[in-house]
Amino acid sequence: MEDINDLLYNDVEAKFLALQNKKKKRKKRRRKIRMISLLIIVVIGVLYFSSDASKVKSLEVEGNLFYTKEEVLKKAGLSYHTRYIVTPKLFIEYKLKQDSLLEDVEVKKTLGGAITIHVKEKTIIGYFIKDDKNYALVQDGSNIEITSENLGAIVHFPLIDGFEDDQLKLLAQSFVVKNRAVTADMMAMISEIHPYAASYDKHMVKLIMQDGNIIYTDYASMPLLNNYKEGVLKNVKEGKKKERLCLLLDDATAHIHTEDCSDF
Repeated sequence: MEDINDLLYNDVEAKFLALQNKKKKRKKRRRKIRMISLLIIVVIGVLYFSSDASKVKSLEVEGNLFYTKEEVLKKAGLSYHTRYIVTPKLFIEYKLKQDSLLEDVEVKKTLGGAITIHVKEKTIIGYFIKDDKNYALVQDGSNIEITSENLGAIVHFPLIDGFEDDQLKLLAQSFVVKNRAVTADMMAMISEIHPYAASYDKHMVKLIMQDGNIIYTDYASMPLLNNYKEGVLKNVKEGKKKERLCLLLDDATAHIHTEDCSDF
């Protein structure tokens, strides 16, 4: 008769082997499931990326004035053939921030496949012509050539004429004084910018406004332009035929003075 201990041992061993086989089968089943799942994911991925469903559905650019929408998208490397998922917004922002004219960039992506790019361009003071080419004067005194692609942008900026290179830098700086920068709305009201020499100051600036008025100022008084609409235009009586005004900005008194145009 078989010893009771042997019987117990054989029973435990059988159960142990059965458990091990069960674990092996479970591992094989899990491995098989993972392989099938991976294959399904690969197939779906291939089908997705080879279809139009993976492409960008909408591209919008906001805040641009100098650059066209097409230029911004080209600089970002985006088109309607771009694969939406594999184009991270941080990478788009990084590429655009390499452009010297773009001060800040924010990219937003939606689940619907839309990408919106909001750019903040550096302030452009105006444009000037040199050697038969058009250039934009930037806030830091630098300039960039206006190509045929963005030639239409010059309608947004005043013509700058008659300044030397060192004067252009002073002019640019006068518009962007810290905490007193001339606003974009105000700059849009300027048609032309020329140097002007008065008997008491040979280094002044003459601004011809879109409304026909003429402003004379030194570089230090340029921030007073922000008071033009409220301080001058608002005081012109409604219904009264408005004649051309000649104005003098005086930072020392923080006032805009109305002068006789024949004095200039």
